Amino acid sequence: MNITSSSTLQQCFMCEVCRKMFRTERGLNRHKKVVQKYNIRRDGLYTLPLEAIKQFKTYLIYIIRSKLKEHFKQSGKQTLSFPCLESLFFGVFEGYIHYFNCKNCSYKCFFQGPDAYSQLANILNNQDWGRKFFDDDHQTFALLFDAQAEKREQYKKKPRLPKLTIEWKLKSQKDAKNNQALAGYILQI
Repeated sequence: MNITSSSTLQQCFMCEVCRKMFRTERGLNRHKKVVQKYNIRRDGLYTLPLEAIKQFKTYLIYIIRSKLKEHFKQSGKQTLSFPCLESLFFGVFEGYIHYFNCKNCSYKCFFQGPDAYSQLANILNNQDWGRKFFDDDHQTFALLFDAQAEKREQYKKKPRLPKLTIEWKLKSQKDAKNNQALAGYILQI
């Protein structure tokens, strides 16, 4: 992507996944190498059978579709949150993890742009993962790309285009006697 300024010509490099801008190609390559490390299983993380991961994908699709309502008044941004093992999250989204925070123990995946829906269709092995059909040929769907909005937002400093963030996060609770409970959660924003 080239950005032209009135006095000089400045070239910027953008990560296609997170849309972060870099002044040099070297900066972008460093970013990509760091992201590659996020997709390597940590020691002690279970490798689950493919059948368990496949079954979890069908559960994930069910949960997504349950948020898709028929009436347009219920449309807009949706947020999901439910318990999930770290090994299940990693089994489904390995290769697409684009952020890791070891302090908060969280992973994030970003899906945006023209191929976002098809990327998730490939991950979930279902072309209609984000589409729900109703009687009378009505349907609702997850919108992850809007070409007209991209044209309008192209020149804005911080464009607000459709983006799906899937995060796995370790949550903890302590009670009055300092008993701690931990659970991994998948959050879809």
